[in-house]
Amino acid sequence: MPRIPYLNRDDLPEEERDRFTALQRPDGRAMNLHRVMAYRPRLMQLRTAFARALNGSDTIVPPRLRELAQLTVGRVTASAYEFQHHVERAQRAGLSKEHIMALPVWERHPLFSDEERAVIRYAEAMTRDVRVPDATFDALRAFLSDAQLVELTLVIAHYNSTVRFLEALQVLPDEDGGA
Repeated sequence: MPRIPYLNRDDLPEEERDRFTALQRPDGRAMNLHRVMAYRPRLMQLRTAFARALNGSDTIVPPRLRELAQLTVGRVTASAYEFQHHVERAQRAGLSKEHIMALPVWERHPLFSDEERAVIRYAEAMTRDVRVPDATFDALRAFLSDAQLVELTLVIAHYNSTVRFLEALQVLPDEDGGA
């Protein structure tokens, strides 16, 4: 049960409704994340713009690696919302169902490449410990440029922030009450 009631477009002041409408899916539904963030429409809009930039067409981290990192944040934090939200995206980015199912045992599963292991290990360290060991960073550096390292770090940090918002306010996955 969410700690704060979800808002709908009509719950907002007239001058804020367009911000909410802009975030609705093509079917007119809004993500539960946005329905809670709608209490602060301008912040919702800015946060969403940043999230879109991190996942947009001008990113330099391969989508497959980005989605692996995002799934790792959801898995490590036990955030059903975050994990479920990225499963379909991860598949579109080229991760198989087998990859996704094997994430809990990624260290010993043969499906994962050294590059994928480095991304998962980095995302886990950022999520669990905040401070990343040098060896973990250096392993990732073997595969990514400095610019890619910055982008991937921003992605992981952003989704850690999102998970903390979702979990603190007990926002349910969209299929469990999305409107």
